[in-house]
Order: sequence, then structure tokens, then C-alpha cells
Amino acid sequence: MTKRSVVTIALALTGSYLYVTAQTAKPAVLIELFTSEGCSSCPPADNLLAALDRDKAYHGIPVVVLSEHVNYWDHEGWRDPFSSPDWTQRQNDYNDRFHLESVYTPQIVINGTQQVNGSDGPNIAKAIETAAEQPHNIQIEIKDAAWSGDELHATVNIPETGTKGANLYAVLADDQDITDVKKGENAGRTITNVAVARVLRKVAKIQGPYAGTVRMMLPRGVERGKMRLVLFVQKGDNGEVLGAAETAV
Repeated sequence: MTKRSVVTIALALTGSYLYVTAQTAKPAVLIELFTSEGCSSCPPADNLLAALDRDKAYHGIPVVVLSEHVNYWDHEGWRDPFSSPDWTQRQNDYNDRFHLESVYTPQIVINGTQQVNGSDGPNIAKAIETAAEQPHNIQIEIKDAAWSGDELHATVNIPETGTKGANLYAVLADDQDITDVKKGENAGRTITNVAVARVLRKVAKIQGPYAGTVRMMLPRGVERGKMRLVLFVQKGDNGEVLGAAETAV
């Protein structure tokens, strides 16, 4: 790993836990964890994602995380309350990109270009560093995010020009959810998830520098608590992620 004089790094890998401290103003890397409360292999990956989220960076590289709960574990005795076929489809889209034999959990996808077991701290670290060196990484600015009833409004600015042909996506995510699992493979465990994705929307196609408004409706049946708005620019539905940003709402 290269030394970075502008940050102080504290890093320790202990089993499945990755502890980090550092922040810079570099473009953020998007880390998507495909997980399920019905999968006994997932809690270590959930904890690793939470560790990355706690300091918002790895080795001086800013990160934005999302926990996307698939629904194909729901028939194993416990229905994950955050699962959705939308996240299963998104994982299937990545599966096509990576030419894998089948989907699996826990799986982490980093900037849309690399996939790794969600509990594999060392390889996740390598993937983050590789993603940070992508030549087209961009900054996304989010301002004035505010609720009007159940609709969230925010303004977004993307000054870079290297985004032509990519899409701007927005995700509303719970800041944190804690579940006492009663049945299934994780029966008796208390599971904590961060940045739990609830709804994803394609906002616009980017043809150059972009400035506009994002509007997101709170999904039906979801109570508005502490949430976050995550924006990212991606080539197509399952291509390279060029930049990501988040704000508390």
C-alpha cells in the first residue's frame, strides 16, 4: 500500500472486521453489499460494511456504502423485512457482467467493476484501492436536501465532463436498522445493518456537466426516520461507477 502524507491511517484486520480511520476530499468509491438476514454467512460482512461506513474511508479513500437485501433467502424460514426483488435483480445484472455461475451472499461489488466475497477484508481492501485509481472518478455535490411531506428534494451538481452516456441514480436508504431475528439460519441473533437501501431511481442520463434537482418519494409502508440520500453515476445498469456521494436526510 502506498503512503499518503495527508492522512493518518489506523488499520487492523481482525477476522471479518475491518477498522479504518481517515477522510479526504477525493472522489468516493461505491461499495454495494448484497446481503440477507436469512443468510448465516452475512452478519460478518454486515459488520465489515458498518466498519467502513463508520469512518467513511479506507486508507484515505472516501467510501459510500449501500446494503442491498436480496429476497431469495426469504423462503428459508425468515423473511428479511428489507428484502426486495429489485435488489435481487440488481445483483443478477452484476452477475451477468461478471459472468458468474450464480448469485451468492454476501457479495460486495465495488464501483461496479469488481466483485468479492463480502467477508473477505483483505481482497475488499485491494479492490477499494484499485477502484480509487480509475481514471474517470468524479465528484458529485449534493446541496439543500430537505423533506416536503414524504418527498425528498435535493440539488445536485456534477461539474466534470467525463460522464457522457452514464446515468445518475438516487437511493433512499435507512441510516441503520437493528433486527432481532426470530427464525431461519440467524435465529436468536441481533443483526445491525447500515445504509439499508429502500428505493432506487434513475434520475437522468448525463451528457456532460450536470446540474439539476433530485426528487425521491418515501416508499409506501416505510416510516421516515433517520435516512440518507445516496447518489451515484454509473454506465448503464451494471457498468462502471464513476462517482458517488451521500448526505443525511
